Amino acid sequence: MPITAVRPETGATIRPGPMVTVLPEREVAEDRYTDFAADSGLNGPFLADQLSAFVTHERMGINLVRTLHARSDNPALRARYADLEGETLRAVGVWETLIGQLGGSHQYASPAGRATESLDTKAIEALLLSGSADPLTFEQAGLQAYLSAAQLCAANVDLLQELTREADDGQARAVMSDAVAALAPVVREHVDWATRTLTRTAITQAKHPFTQKIARAAERATDKVRTAFGGSQD
Repeated sequence: MPITAVRPETGATIRPGPMVTVLPEREVAEDRYTDFAADSGLNGPFLADQLSAFVTHERMGINLVRTLHARSDNPALRARYADLEGETLRAVGVWETLIGQLGGSHQYASPAGRATESLDTKAIEALLLSGSADPLTFEQAGLQAYLSAAQLCAANVDLLQELTREADDGQARAVMSDAVAALAPVVREHVDWATRTLTRTAITQAKHPFTQKIARAAERATDKVRTAFGGSQD
C-alpha cells in the first residue's frame, strides 16, 4: 500500500542539510546511493534525490485533492476530486515501485524532497484561508492550484523520460521506461481536465453574470447561517 507521508514513525531516512540534524539510525550518508540505478550510467545520488522529490510531490497531490474535495461546494467537482485521489494514490505506487527497483527506499526524504514538500504545503495552506473569497472564486482558485500541481507532475514524468533516454541499456533503463509508460497518460489527462474545467468555468462566468449573482446570494445565506449558530463573519 503506498504511503501518503514520510515521517520518522513510518520509517523515514533522511540526508542531513545545513539546518537539518538527523538521528544516527535515520541518517543517509552522502555515499549511500552511489549504486542507485547502478547499470544506468547516471549519477546515482542525484537521481535518488530527484525521485524522492517526484514521489513527494505526488503524495502532496493527494493532500491537495483531499482538501479540495472537503471544501468544494460543487457536486461534480467533489466527485472528480474523489476520483483524482485514487488515481494519484496509484501514481504514488508507481513511483515507489520504481525507487525500490532501482535500489532505493521510498521512505528516503532527500533535501530536494523536503523542499518540494515545503512548497506544496504552502499551496494547500492557502486554500484553507478561503473566508475572503466567494464560492466561485474559491472553486477557481482550487482548480488553478490543481492545474499547477498537475503540470509539475507532468514535468517530472517528462524529466524521467529524458533521464531514461540518457541511461545505458540495462535493467534500470527498462524499469524507468515502464514507469514512464504507466505515468505519462495519467498526468496528461489530469492537466487536460484541469485546463478544460478552468476554462469552462471562466467562460461561463464571463458570459453569464447571473451566475456570479447566485454565488453572492449563496454566500450571504451561508453567512446568515453562521451568524445564527454563533459563528463569525469574515
